[in-house]
Amino acid sequence: MGILHSVADLHFYIDVDDVLAETTRALAQLAQERFGKRVHFSEMNVFDLSVSLGLNKEEFSAFMAAAHERDFLLGLKPVSGGAGSLVRWREAGVKISVVTGRPPESRPATLDWLEHHGIPFDRLDFVDKYARYSDPKMTTLKNLLDRGYHTVIEDADATALYLVQNTDARVLLYDRPWNQNSKAEAHGALRVHDWTEIRRLADPAT
Repeated sequence: MGILHSVADLHFYIDVDDVLAETTRALAQLAQERFGKRVHFSEMNVFDLSVSLGLNKEEFSAFMAAAHERDFLLGLKPVSGGAGSLVRWREAGVKISVVTGRPPESRPATLDWLEHHGIPFDRLDFVDKYARYSDPKMTTLKNLLDRGYHTVIEDADATALYLVQNTDARVLLYDRPWNQNSKAEAHGALRVHDWTEIRRLADPAT
């Protein structure tokens, strides 16, 4: 689309896991190595990992602890095209908010991963997307409603649905096995399959 001009009024929300990082592919491998669960990525059609991986309560607790270890998070592969797209947008003047539902104690590892892969951002938000945490100081989905997002890129259908229903943002739903029966898409979210498609829809006009 040519050289982008400065568009400082635009604010993009970019999810981390399964939008910038190939997290769930690595989680499937982790479940196989630690618990002997042989579940292919394409078969993980339920967002709840305990269900999609067939983990009982004790296994799931240990699994989630392992999934947030520093070495695991730092070893995640980036989704192809994500880092370059954010560099392009930020150079054009777009404000970038990187957003994650990870526990807040994973912030240092998350920051190091973003830096290692050259992913620029203006702010990093740890959001209690799924009401998992008891800390009243944590950012909630409701807190995001006045951020003025122009574009949202998410893989979690429930989060995408909340934002498409409660903001004026253009919501792009990153195609993953667990969001095939999408309520967000039924309410106006647009399904995207890779970062080339995301750039086609989200790049500021020249």
